Amino acid sequence: MSVAGIDIGDAASCIALARKGGVDVLLNKESTRETPSVVTFSAKQRMMGTSAAGAMTTNPANTISQIKRILGKRFDDPAVQADIESFPFKCVAGPSGEAMVEVDYLEKTMHFTPEQIMAALLVDLRELAEKEQGTPVTDAVISVPVFYTEAERHAMLTASQVAGFNCLRLLDETTATALAYGIYKTDLPENEVINVAFVDVGHNATQVCIVALKKGQLAVLANAWDRNLGGRDFDRVLFDHFTAEFDEKHKINVRSNPRSAYRLLRACERTKKVLTTNPEAPINVESLTPDVDANGMITRDIFEEKAKPILDRLLVPVQRAVQDAGLTPDHIHNVEVVGGSTRVASVLGLLTSYFGKEPSRTLNAKETPARGCALQCAMLSPAFKVREFQVQDAFPYGVQFSWDKDGETVTSTVFERGSHVPSAKMLTFYRSEPFELTAEYTPDSDIPSPAERHIGKWTVGPFPAPAAGGKAKLKVKVVLNLNGIVAVDTVNMVEEEEIEVAAAAEGGEEAAGAAVAADTPMADAGAAGAGEDGAATAAAQAPAAENDDTATAAAATAPKKKIKTRKTPVPIRSETGELSKEAIQQLYEAECEMALQARIQEETADARNAVESYVYSLRNRLADSLSSFTTDEKREQLKAALEKAEDWLYDEGEDQAKSVYAAKLAELKKLGDPIERRAKEAEARPAACVALRQKAEGYLSLARGGDPNFVHLSAEELEQVAHEAEAALAWLNEKEKLQAAAPAHEDPVLVVSDIEKKMDTISRVSDPILSKPPPKPEPVPAPAAAPATAEDAGAGAAEGEGMDTEEGPPRVEEANEEDMQE
Repeated sequence: MSVAGIDIGDAASCIALARKGGVDVLLNKESTRETPSVVTFSAKQRMMGTSAAGAMTTNPANTISQIKRILGKRFDDPAVQADIESFPFKCVAGPSGEAMVEVDYLEKTMHFTPEQIMAALLVDLRELAEKEQGTPVTDAVISVPVFYTEAERHAMLTASQVAGFNCLRLLDETTATALAYGIYKTDLPENEVINVAFVDVGHNATQVCIVALKKGQLAVLANAWDRNLGGRDFDRVLFDHFTAEFDEKHKINVRSNPRSAYRLLRACERTKKVLTTNPEAPINVESLTPDVDANGMITRDIFEEKAKPILDRLLVPVQRAVQDAGLTPDHIHNVEVVGGSTRVASVLGLLTSYFGKEPSRTLNAKETPARGCALQCAMLSPAFKVREFQVQDAFPYGVQFSWDKDGETVTSTVFERGSHVPSAKMLTFYRSEPFELTAEYTPDSDIPSPAERHIGKWTVGPFPAPAAGGKAKLKVKVVLNLNGIVAVDTVNMVEEEEIEVAAAAEGGEEAAGAAVAADTPMADAGAAGAGEDGAATAAAQAPAAENDDTATAAAATAPKKKIKTRKTPVPIRSETGELSKEAIQQLYEAECEMALQARIQEETADARNAVESYVYSLRNRLADSLSSFTTDEKREQLKAALEKAEDWLYDEGEDQAKSVYAAKLAELKKLGDPIERRAKEAEARPAACVALRQKAEGYLSLARGGDPNFVHLSAEELEQVAHEAEAALAWLNEKEKLQAAAPAHEDPVLVVSDIEKKMDTISRVSDPILSKPPPKPEPVPAPAAAPATAEDAGAGAAEGEGMDTEEGPPRVEEANEEDMQE
């Protein structure tokens, strides 16, 4: 049993499994823990992860990356339009205005939603986990940027369902990092808190989180971010520098060729990493264009000077996070950095200058969020028992609800910025007809696009008119759930009415019955305990001298007024960014079809590779180990067939069905298998002959050697064993002579399977005879007892009196002192 933690990055992704032995970040088929967040489409199949990474240069127009940037966004969003300019693939507007990608797949133009692309990445990671675990992996916690809005979170949940995951929670990346840090830190104080700043500089975005930590718990104090500031901006600085240099030096326009631009961008990324530890770094790009091998050099000083505007922007979310937490840099106990771009020396220098302390790199820069998600998933799963650790997350946005009242719109903030996740609030409305509730992020929330501020709309009703008339009292429960999603959870119409109840009933029927029974005869106790009527009857039968007590009892049983509350569920109709179950099912079915197509293509490729491998392998062995097991004529015929098959593979056999390749392999094996069988027989035959000869001679020795262990066997039985052994030896000698005279290129006369059958026959005939046990010896009669004398018989009878019949050693009794005197 295991659960998964998944961190989907813009450039690469990680998956970790929480198991009984701890948390492990898994290796992919290339033995790395980071899997490229890439999906590529071709005329025959879809590929993801490591299989698709190479297509970034060979098939850029149909290779999708950085899908998180447009997940859950509209096509006309300014941020999407800005990203599209740098994407090598094409984005279009969907039927509802959402952003979609356009690719050539299965030899036709197709459109896919970002949810489908994200689901493909998740499927690749799920298959990796299931291959490692050996069992299905469904429960998962998935990380998302802290600044993800309602629509983006809904889109990620949809992608997880399409991929076959049961997402237990969407966890903010910074919170996942803090959890992975805090749960393993053993030196946290028990009573006081320490403030830790987590700075995550990823490929496209920067996130900063201030967390208060103490033993066994963490609380998120503040979050800040820059959606458009990350490692790609540093890469772009180098790209712009070398593009200008190469344009001037070689008179080429790198930007006009997507493939050349991508290759230069990758080279700039490598150069950036070299500059983290060296004062200067070279760049070399072979065949940047068909006629140009580009190379150059840059120093760290020049790089940092050109990157200064980026560094100035990087400090803004850091300052804002500390300020929102109500702290100063001096209050920060430690600074932890994660994200691949925190390796840049100038980034570390900037943080050191601001906080007055050098950032710590105790966390793995790229694996930590996945570990934190796996830990959170284990905490939420009933199948695991995890060390007690409380996570108090904070919502980065404020949420307000609006509704109509007397023709005017009323707006109220329900969840303030920094509200705990999860949270719930109860709203009360008085209405006589259905009404609408609208939720959106508050104006002070850092939402770049006005369209993204909208969260959803809920229609409450219809509901029945109250029995007492007037307006209905409605209790509306709104929640901010673990996924950071706002929703109207339940609506109940509350009705209150005043009813009369007897005091005895109010205090409990059992107590009233017991009190009456105590003052009445035992014979009347049953009737007295029957309820209100029984109590009244008992009071009427009480003696007249107890009138005062009777009056007191009557007053106690007088009816009292009580408020009774009745709740009636009210229907809710929601209009949010969440897809319907039917739409999700359609996406799931489309994903299954693409997965099936990919599996067919993979099996077809394996079948083709099997033919190719057989051609090369058999051709090489015909000139070496198999040369003596065929004639020259047949060898040349087989070589010609292999050459013909090779030409077919690279011509009309380049793209065939799996069954065609299977038939071609069978055709070739029909020619090659007899030769290979002769070679295998020749290799295995000597050892088999030795084994049969040793076995037969061993049985013959047992039958004719006079072994005392077999003296109980009859002569006929021993002769049967000997005969079987001699027959096997005679057969073997004859076959060996025939085989020695036969040429190697002919089918063998003596085959290993026949030798093994002879060995089995010897064992089947001889073992039951030789394992027969000797007969049991006849029991020896006991010696006759000597006749007993009369004196012995009398003494024996005297001693036997009062004794039991249990056998045992004779009993010896000591004489007492008085007997000794006699």
